[in-house]
Amino acid sequence: MKAIDLHNHMVPPDVVSFLEREGERYGTRIAEREGRRVVVIEDSATRPLNEPMTDAEARLRDMDALHVDVQAVSCVPFVMYPNVDPALGLAVAQVNNDALAEVCRKHPERLVPVGSVPLQDPTAAVRELERARLLGMRAVQIPPKVGEQGLDEVQFAPFWEAAEALDMPLIIHPFEAAPQGVLARYGFGNFVGNLYDTGLAAALLIFGGVLERHPGLRVVLCHAGGTLPSLLGRLDNGYRLLAGRAPISRLPSTFVDQLWFDVISFNPAMLRYLAQTYGAERLVLGSDYPLPGGLADPVAEVKSLGLAAADEQLILGGNAGQLLALA
Repeated sequence: MKAIDLHNHMVPPDVVSFLEREGERYGTRIAEREGRRVVVIEDSATRPLNEPMTDAEARLRDMDALHVDVQAVSCVPFVMYPNVDPALGLAVAQVNNDALAEVCRKHPERLVPVGSVPLQDPTAAVRELERARLLGMRAVQIPPKVGEQGLDEVQFAPFWEAAEALDMPLIIHPFEAAPQGVLARYGFGNFVGNLYDTGLAAALLIFGGVLERHPGLRVVLCHAGGTLPSLLGRLDNGYRLLAGRAPISRLPSTFVDQLWFDVISFNPAMLRYLAQTYGAERLVLGSDYPLPGGLADPVAEVKSLGLAAADEQLILGGNAGQLLALA
């Protein structure tokens, strides 16, 4: 069974060049800090532009060392730019999708491309989703919200229809460059806010009826599902309290069969709970590679859980292989 990392990031050289030329329009600049090249977003968040982030050969060497056979490679989440003008969002999505497709085309046995779309313009997002599919993208990464708009809002309906029709899995990945209030303290935008945003996005997809209207829609929730696993019991209770007034016909927890959680929780007991409660078939390997806050050894993390061999194989690669339609 191959180990397939479904959550990792890359900024290909063509995307770096694009941001060098156009970054000012996106609130983004390339800078040198402490002898390292970084991307600075909205003068607050930074992301590295080291070899593993930009160079496929360096990435492959690390994959070999970590016993990862395949990576489904997505953009660093700031590149989704959900809050910029739609034309700018489309431009960066096209550059990113072309660049990732080309990198992965050179290493088809090891790297699989994951696309991005300008979700702030659902019509353009559908067109780019269709184009990404033709480029060989096996999934698409989307943000958990667009400004203050939740994913259950009616304008996004054409996108869900297209993703279901194209059988394109969606990977929800949060990012807030400049969190406000208490989330601006102690790195909580990342450590707390990201998990909240993911859990809220998933709850909206469930309670808003998106998953019920589109039973073929498949959604991966980064960072072990964020807060959703802790919310499901309360969501079920809320559904009962609403007594038929909710826009869905069954308990929220029953929609988990359309959701997958990656293993980036830094909490083995939580991962065992997820496997025992929702089934090992709901978990996929993820690392956040090569970001410093990711799992250092995701394969070892899964093997440390002491699960049955069949369950371990599902998490290491079986589930991701099915999602990505890999042989």
